[in-house]
Amino acid sequence: MRTTIEINDDIYHNIIKAYGKRKISITINEILANHFKKKRGKSMFGADPWLRKVRTDDLRDEDDRNT
Repeated sequence: MRTTIEINDDIYHNIIKAYGKRKISITINEILANHFKKKRGKSMFGADPWLRKVRTDDLRDEDDRNT
């Protein structure tokens, strides 16, 4: 898909210095893909109090329940 975006001059010049003038679209697509992939890969643990991970060192053994 083609679209027009406005980029700050300093960001534009940094991209050109680092990747070249002909790879601007590829570079921006990679940056955005990495940003949005990180958001999706987040674990659901900790989102709600009942989904938090439990420490196993504070769990009781079967022998402790009978006493």
